[in-house]
Order: sequence, then structure tokens, then C-alpha cells
Amino acid sequence: MNRKQFLQLLSTGTIALGAGSLSAGPLYGYSTARWPRKNWVWVNGDFSSMEPWRARFDDWRAAGIDAILAHAGEVKTLERIIPAARAAGLETHAWIRTMMRRGMEEEHPEWYAVNRKGESTATHPPYVDYYRFLCPSREPVRRHIAEHVARLAAIDGLSSVHLDYIRYPDVILPRDLWEQYDLVQDREHPQFDYCYCDECRRQFNEQTGADPTTLADPPTNAAWLQFRYDSITRVVNELAEVVHSADKRVTAAVFPTPDIARSLVRQDWARWNVDALLPMLYHSFYREPVDWIEEGTRQGVAALDGRIPLYAGLYIPELDPDELAQAVRAALAGGASGVALFESKAPTEAHWQAFARAQTAAGV
Repeated sequence: MNRKQFLQLLSTGTIALGAGSLSAGPLYGYSTARWPRKNWVWVNGDFSSMEPWRARFDDWRAAGIDAILAHAGEVKTLERIIPAARAAGLETHAWIRTMMRRGMEEEHPEWYAVNRKGESTATHPPYVDYYRFLCPSREPVRRHIAEHVARLAAIDGLSSVHLDYIRYPDVILPRDLWEQYDLVQDREHPQFDYCYCDECRRQFNEQTGADPTTLADPPTNAAWLQFRYDSITRVVNELAEVVHSADKRVTAAVFPTPDIARSLVRQDWARWNVDALLPMLYHSFYREPVDWIEEGTRQGVAALDGRIPLYAGLYIPELDPDELAQAVRAALAGGASGVALFESKAPTEAHWQAFARAQTAAGV
């Protein structure tokens, strides 16, 4: 789908940029049956030449990887990656940062999310400088992202657009990161609580008659929480319409379980109209043992109720080779349709050998 076709869809209402339907359910007939057992790897790096990647692609395919999530947002770059990956028998998925986007702070400062203290991520990003999150309530923001996604979805041979950072900034960080930022986040602090921009306040007031800045206790207000869940869900579902219109699929990286995702980053991902989800079951971030991956996977699979497949994201830097095999077993025991490895630079040769053995043991 080219830009002209995309804008025509917008004008006819085929792609809704309003509130739209937020109901769960597969779009365009996609179902779990169309997604067999699959293993993925997130890939970051220099794609200016594909020659260094060809041998890696072959090795990954031999170890049991089926799909790469390529962090390459440019059409020309993906057009180089796709044939090289296909030659090795790998699918290519375009991995993008969705709500976290730099570079528009001067041109469109109003597009950026605002915390409960009134500070914008354009000028006061939380935690780290690159945490410049956009506000999902603003139609120009959603249109800007949708146009970018439409360009990617039009690429011949691309398997899906993979949405990452499809959320608000962490209102509470995973427990293992508190010391790194010298924080104690046993409650929601105003400087990490988003979004209180004028557009979010206006829309919430239209819906409820209340201003979120004057609520007695914003973190516990059910309507205000739901407003933000719905704001992110709306972005996802609008992007899904764009991508499905190009006969492509949509996948997303999300926080590990439905409860954690809602609590930490306002993701209500069990309600999203995507074709597969890759929860980041990074056990060490939550100070949990490897076996926790099974329970986390089970919670996600139960929430999805067979509607779409779930692939368990595994954090390789905190897994030795034996633990990687254990993590794969745990994910599959929890009902995952496969696993996704973060990220391609992390596994050693011993990791890949252990991963291949785990696939053989699982009968894959």
C-alpha cells in the first residue's frame, strides 16, 4: 500500500483515527492455526552490507531460528535484508520503536507526553535521555506513526511490522533496575506518571467530566487507568488496520504478563488486534528464577484464550547455555508457540548449541 492509497483509506474511514472499536478478536481471519511453532531473534546492527550477515543467518537457521526481527526502520535497508534472510530460510519482520521517537521535539513539542508534574518528555525525559515518548491521544501523532508503518507494510516480502515501545514510559521500573537509577518505586511517583497533556485532559474530561490533574488519587482512579489503557490499544488497533490493509501481519513486543504490563506501562495487550505477541519474559528484571518463565507464559496464554499465538521473549545476557535450554523448556511448558531471543549479539556458540539441543528435545 503506497502513501496515496493509505491517505485514501483515511479519507474514506476504512482506517479509523477516532476511538474506534477496542474489542478483542482476530482481524481478517488470522488465527493461531496460521502460526505454527516458530522461533525468533531480535537483530540490531549495521545493515549497510549484507555480506557479514549471510553466514549468521545460515547459522541461526541451523540452530532453529525461523524469523528475524530486524531493527531497521528504513525501507531500503529492509529491502536489502529480506532477500538475504529468505535465502537462509528466515522470515524478516520490521522491528520499530513505536511511541518512543526522537527528532521532533522542536517542530512538534506538543506531540510529546507530559507527566503529572507538567514536564514533557521532549525536554525532561525520564530515566535516560532517549526516553522521548509521544502522546497516544493526539491524532497527528497517530497519523505520523501510521504513515511510517504504511511505508513498511508496503515492502515486498516483509512478514510483519513488529511494534516495540508501544506503551507509556515505565511508571514503575522492573524491580532489578531500581538501584541502577537510585530509586525506590514502591508507588507511582508524579515524575514517571504519564500522560497529563492538555489533549489527554480534554478527552478524559469529555468522557468523564473530570480533570485527571484534580483527581484525589490518580494512580488508583479506575476510569483514568482505563483511559490510558484504551489510548495505547487504540494506537495498536489503528496500526493493525493499516498493516492488514497491505495484507501483512502485526506483531508486538510487550511486558511479560498482562498484570505487569498494565501496572508498569499501561499495556492492556490481551485486547490488541495483533497477529502474535512476544512478551519479554526477562526473569532477572523481576528477580525471579528461570522457572518463572513458565508461569508468566501460562498467564499470557490464558489471557489470550487461543485467539493468537504467544512467543516467549528470553533475555540471553542473564541465561547461561544450560539456563537457556531450561528457559525454552519452561516457555513451551507454559504454552508458548516458540521463543524469541534478545538479542542476536548475545548468544555464544555454546548458547546456540544448547538452543539447538532444546529444539530437538522438544521435537521441533
